[in-house]
Parts: sequence; C-alpha cells; structure tokens
Amino acid sequence: MSARRQLSFDDRGTPLAEATLVVVDLETTGTDPRSDAITEIGAVKVRGGEVLGEFRTFVDPQRPIPAYIASLTGITDASVAGAPSIGTVLPMFLDFVGDAALVAHNARFDIGFLSAQAAACEITWPKPQVLDTLALARTVFRRDEVRDHKLSTLARHVGAGITPDHRALSDARATVDVLHAIIERLGAAGASTLEDLGTAHRRATTAQLRKKHLAADVPPVPGVYQFLDQHGAVLYVGTSRNLRTRVRTYFTAAETRRKVLDMLPRAESIRVIECATPTEAGIRELRIIAREKPPSNRHGLHPEKAHWLRLGPGGQGLRAARLARPEDDGSAQIGPLTSRHDVEPLRGLLTDAILGRGTALGGGAEPDLGSGGHRDRIRRAMLEDPTEVLDHAAARLRAHVDAGRYEDAERLRRLVHGYLTAARRASRLRALAAVPLLVAARPSTEAVIGGRGWELLALRHGRFSGTTLVPSGKDPLPFARSLEMTGTGEAELAAPMCQGYHQEAEILLAWLEGEGVRTVLVEGAWQVPARARFDQEHLARRFSRTARGPEA
Repeated sequence: MSARRQLSFDDRGTPLAEATLVVVDLETTGTDPRSDAITEIGAVKVRGGEVLGEFRTFVDPQRPIPAYIASLTGITDASVAGAPSIGTVLPMFLDFVGDAALVAHNARFDIGFLSAQAAACEITWPKPQVLDTLALARTVFRRDEVRDHKLSTLARHVGAGITPDHRALSDARATVDVLHAIIERLGAAGASTLEDLGTAHRRATTAQLRKKHLAADVPPVPGVYQFLDQHGAVLYVGTSRNLRTRVRTYFTAAETRRKVLDMLPRAESIRVIECATPTEAGIRELRIIAREKPPSNRHGLHPEKAHWLRLGPGGQGLRAARLARPEDDGSAQIGPLTSRHDVEPLRGLLTDAILGRGTALGGGAEPDLGSGGHRDRIRRAMLEDPTEVLDHAAARLRAHVDAGRYEDAERLRRLVHGYLTAARRASRLRALAAVPLLVAARPSTEAVIGGRGWELLALRHGRFSGTTLVPSGKDPLPFARSLEMTGTGEAELAAPMCQGYHQEAEILLAWLEGEGVRTVLVEGAWQVPARARFDQEHLARRFSRTARGPEA
C-alpha cells in the first residue's frame, strides 16, 4: 500500500479565518449593465470577522437618474453632481479590493455592472473569486425558515446590526452580517476554506469526479496546461500563475462553464508547460491556441483575422481592411476592431466630423477627401489628435441630451468610445511594431532565488522572444545580453501594426506599462505611447465644455 500524501496548503485552500473578503453593493440608474450606469458604490473589507476598512463614493452616471430610481434610493441628480466618473472611481475601488474575493447579494447584478464598466473604460477586470450570498442563503436558509431570500428579509432574520435601505454602504454592511451567519452555518457542516464556501451551493458532476485524478501530478508553478484526448489531440488550453491550484478547480463544483463540462468526458490526460513568468505563459497559451485550434477554446483561434478601418494612400478613401499595411505611403489605419460591423459606423463618424454632418455619405456616394485638406484632417484624427472628432461628437451629444433623446446619445457615446479604443490600440501597436529589439526589466512579482528580483523581457517588433528572472543584487545587463541572442527568428515574422499577433503584442504592452519598468537594451527608438490623446475621459471633458458654451 502506498503512503498517503500529506496535503499542502495549495491543496487545502484558503482557510476562512485567513480569507480577505470585500462585500460590495451598488446603486445604479437601472438594471442593464450595457445601457445603465452606476451611481454609488459601497464596500466593506473583512477578514476573520473583523472589519478592515470601508469604501463609499457617489459616481456621476453622466445621464439623468430616472425618477423612480431616485425615489427608491434617495439618490438624485443633485446627489451625484460633481461626483467622479466611473473611469476615476473604478481603479480606486479595485485598489481597495486588492487580492480579496468579492461578495455581493445577487452577485450577477453587481459584478456584472462592475465588469461591464471596466470593459467600457478599458480597465482590466482582475476576475476575482466571487461569492453570492443570495445563492448561499438559498442553500443555508430553507423556505420553512424564511419566507424569501431578499437582503432585507435575511438581515432581519439573522439580527443584522443595520437595516438595508437601498443605499450602497448600508446594504453592504447588512450583507456582511448575513455572510457571517452563512459562514457560521456552513462551518458547522464542515466548510472550512474559501473554496468550500464558493462551491457550497453547487455539486461537482459525475464526469468531474471521475476525471479528478488527471490533476494529481500538476506542479504549483506558472505555466500553460493542455487537456488532451485519447489520441493526444489538444481539447483545451489555459494558463495560470499556479497550475496545480487552477487545474484542480476544473474538477470541482466551482467550474460551471458549459464548454469545459462538455470537454471533460473526452479528456484523458493533462500536459503542462512550466514557464519562468506568467507573461511567458500567456504568450505560449496564445501561440498554442493559434496552432492547435482546440475545439473548446473560443478566443485566439484565428489571430490572423482582424478588422481595420484604413485610409488609403493618394486619393483613396476610408475602407474596411483585413490586413494592416505599412503607412509610409501616407495611408493610416485604426484597429483591430471588435467586429466588421464597426467599420461603417466609424467611417461615418470620421467623415461626418470632418466634412460636416449630412454631407459625408449622402446618396451612398464616396465622400470627396481631396479638397479642403479633408484627407489630412482625417489622417490626423486617426493617428495624432482626436479633438476635431470629439468636438463634433460632443455637440451632437449635447443636442441629444437637451432634446431628451437619451438612447441616441448613448449610441453615439458608444460609437465614439469605439473610435477612441481603435485609435489607441493602433497607436500602441504601431509604436511597438517599429522597435527591432527591446529588453526591459521590472520588479518581479514571482519568487526569485535570494528573494525578490527583476523580471527581464525581450521582444522583437512586438513579438515575444525571451524572458528570465534576475536575483536581487545581480547586474541585469549580462542577463539582458543573453536575451539579446535569443528569438532572432521572431523578427522574420514581424508585420505592420503587429498584424496576426496583436493579442500577443497587447500582453507585452500591458507589461511595459506596469510600475517600475526600465529599458535595459533597445535598438531603434521606444517610447510608451501617451494615453491621453485617445483616452475615454477626453470625450467627457469635451462634453462638459458644451454646457458652458464654445467659448469656455
């Protein structure tokens, strides 16, 4: 008989007494994360039953608050006047959350709004673990004990110290008391870790339990994991900072994605690739997905397929393009766009702004860009300065708002944000693709021999070519010289605007824009493109000026 292996801390999970939780509640202008906005955020950070801090702020929804919402919450247009926008608040809230798990009552609503607003503001959503006290309460408090599972009912039932009143911080405080009552009940039933709490209202499937042994030998390191079928074909690819912890979640009730649950019965083995850093793992994951086309992955299968809005050279106008091309002939392009359906609306926005609304695309005719410097102005709006487009859009937004056409205003706002996002993506990719070699260093987030050190990253024309960790106190230059000799073949695969590998380039750009990054070696010139030119807040500032008149 083999000896029983002692469980590690990774196997056991995070003890509830040591888990940091942020209980959050939102007030909003409505129920649709795609069209409504947040008006207030309240949150309480707790650990081991102790309150560590609180977060509360109004948020300017940049639209009128409906009367029935104001009546329900007491939050009026006057309440949020002068409050910061969500683009300002969200980074502060995420900093407050840190590495904690998020808790909410009906978490789909609150987390749905937060993640949707992060996407709209181009803020990376960290995908924290989420606990839903509504789902947990339905498991813990049966209908013969409580008449329903509304927050107000549960707070009264558990003797919460505060009564929910549809204000964010009050409701978050009440949810804390409900959460602690739930933990007390589940603790008596054997739940002792954060992972236990996260899956208490679910059960693993038969296939998950039958295949659980596949994760037995996965190491606790950064890297890439691949689920393989009986013939060795790749079914699914993923990445994690801790392969062991991540892979084992696939065989628990925490995994609910249909594509994964359908894949697991066919999985016969798991192959892992250990990586020096999470950045390397992310790049390898993209390349494996592009090469193997795993049937259970949905993103990254065809990196060569992209959509651009291109201003052709000479007398050519604005056109949809599938391939990015050099711009030294006077052409310009922005993208990659989310969809080919974005091309025509963006084309209309740019031509309307430069040629005048109603004249740009009249009768389906190609707009005349050859006179009045129109072509140069469009090119400048695509490459350098969005001010002319934003002034045009801000005036139209003000007209819509003043006339009460809020749906039209929201559609225009989304279109302008799409333009800014496409132009900003292009400016960053353009700059990175032009650099033959860049070796940079930043403080490592991974353990290095002797303690913390430096993470070195080498790239060529926006393609990853190598990485290494340097112990603290060591001279990074010899390590950089070694990286300089690696990945020389990547330069042969380079393309304008990182065409065909833009997802990889954007991972590298995010790394280069991190805290404490230093350039160690560079061929050519490299400078992180300024964000302010195509920042989403730029539109908000131009719109605010229209309220004071054009002379303000």
